[in-house]
Amino acid sequence: MAGSGLGRNFNRLWAAAAAGNLGDGIYRVAIALLAARLTSDPVAFSALTALGYLPWLVLGLPAGALVDRYDRRRLALLVGVVRTSALATLLGAVALDRASLWLLYTVVVVLGACETIYDNTLISMLPAAVGDRGRLETANGRLQGAELLAQSFVGPPLASALFALLASAAFGLNAACYALAVLLLLALPGTFRAPDERRTPMVRAMGQALRFVRGHEMHRTILSVVLVLGFANAMATALIVLWTREVLGVPEAAFGFFVLTGAVGALIGSQTAAPVARRIGRGRTMALSAVVTGLGMLLAGATRSPYVAGAAWALSGWAILLWNVIYGSLRQRLTPDPLLGRTIGIYRVVAWGAMPLGALVGGVLAGIGGLRAPFLAAGVLTLAISVYAVLRLTNARVEAAIAEADAAASGTA
Repeated sequence: MAGSGLGRNFNRLWAAAAAGNLGDGIYRVAIALLAARLTSDPVAFSALTALGYLPWLVLGLPAGALVDRYDRRRLALLVGVVRTSALATLLGAVALDRASLWLLYTVVVVLGACETIYDNTLISMLPAAVGDRGRLETANGRLQGAELLAQSFVGPPLASALFALLASAAFGLNAACYALAVLLLLALPGTFRAPDERRTPMVRAMGQALRFVRGHEMHRTILSVVLVLGFANAMATALIVLWTREVLGVPEAAFGFFVLTGAVGALIGSQTAAPVARRIGRGRTMALSAVVTGLGMLLAGATRSPYVAGAAWALSGWAILLWNVIYGSLRQRLTPDPLLGRTIGIYRVVAWGAMPLGALVGGVLAGIGGLRAPFLAAGVLTLAISVYAVLRLTNARVEAAIAEADAAASGTA
């Protein structure tokens, strides 16, 4: 995937992102498995997921302002060092058998805070690394394809196998991946600072982005869909470890392999998003993804078969990546570069800010109606918002918004 014809800088960014994503894939499975050893309470377990998303609600927009204010590569390097140190601390506690649920909560919050800056920097660096904005969908597809390979194909089975053998080995490899990402970013040349934004005070800079998004019809429409999709996805997935173990009967050591089913669909989605959008249009592709995601969640919640659930997971994974690639590229296309970090921050505040509540609601629903209830509720909610997406995200509306943004960019170039 890296040998993409998108340029040397893209390839270097891709390599650094892939190393960090492998660490993410190991981390998410290993910390969930560690939490499952420490508690079987659905609410306490879902709180772990909620705390991971919470920093986006508080720090998403300020992080975006920092990304637009300072050199994006240097910020990524700084945050990379912090999250490597946090993982090293957790590794020490696990190795000494001193890990507690409260320590996990603390590490999750720290890494979530780092993620608000780190993810934003990489996404904001992409247009400059590629150069040709018309190839953003291809670049995003390949970047997300690498993310999927690392986080879903390689990371989870590796993490579950290592964790079953020796828990500290999984966290040690996690920390090593984060450290490698830092080293790879050091090899990326050039500066990645948005022009003329350092002189703008932080509060005013955040206000500029809020006014821009509030006054942009297409951004408002997409954000409405993102809000519901984020809430529903967190509601369904917060208890995935408990669901696979207690409802589907998947053993601990095989959990990572079950996650691969969703990754297969997601990887296909990441690589087919651009061709599908060219064939049926960006708007129809986003609407289709919302419908299929909802159907996949309903099917997963309705079955006790790990094979049927795996197929449903793959279907939802395909649809989610269709959405992520197309809407992420559209967001970059519609936003002037000096505002890109803050605009991404607003999206993350909306989407990931809704996820803590979604995760907690999922835990409560599971406590009341069983571990299948969150999937069924999430499926119904996703299908409901897909109706809005079909009506509002038409091809004509999306292409008109792109043409307007391109005309504005040409006028200010």
